[in-house]
Amino acid sequence: MASTYIQEHNRLFSDLTAALSRDLAHLSSDANGGRSILFVYPPADEEKYTEEARRRYTDGYEFVDLRQLFVQFVDSKGLDKFRRQFKNMGTEVFVSQNYSEGTFYHFLMQRIVETAAKGVSPILIHTGVIYKMGFSNQNIMEDPDVMKFQKPLVFFYPAVIRNETIYFLDQQPASKY
Repeated sequence: MASTYIQEHNRLFSDLTAALSRDLAHLSSDANGGRSILFVYPPADEEKYTEEARRRYTDGYEFVDLRQLFVQFVDSKGLDKFRRQFKNMGTEVFVSQNYSEGTFYHFLMQRIVETAAKGVSPILIHTGVIYKMGFSNQNIMEDPDVMKFQKPLVFFYPAVIRNETIYFLDQQPASKY
């Protein structure tokens, strides 16, 4: 008999594969007009899920690893400059209502848009990086550029479900996607 983990793992990936095979009109009606899929799995099993996703989703998909992207963002500024900006601006270095360019959110959205422009579905992994950065998956999913995508954006979402509420990283209540 298969373990509970294996059964749940297979069920989640079957659901994701089915969602990815739907046309965008059907997906948009399921996702409140959006073009995104929230793939929820236990945070403790993140590496297993990302490894399996990389094995299953090859053609027509491109992975955007937010851990690597954050390192690239810091490197693009230089560590000393990033430290000064963070000290002076706090979380505005990640996202700002006063300006967009130069923030991690802008850097991330550029990469997502570039990926989608290749005609593939971007799959965001290691999304826990954005925890407490001042923006969430919902900001990404509702971004006007994402709403124009021809292929769905897949957001890997390490979370737990308690009392029918999803908690990102077992901490923050999720959006209603």
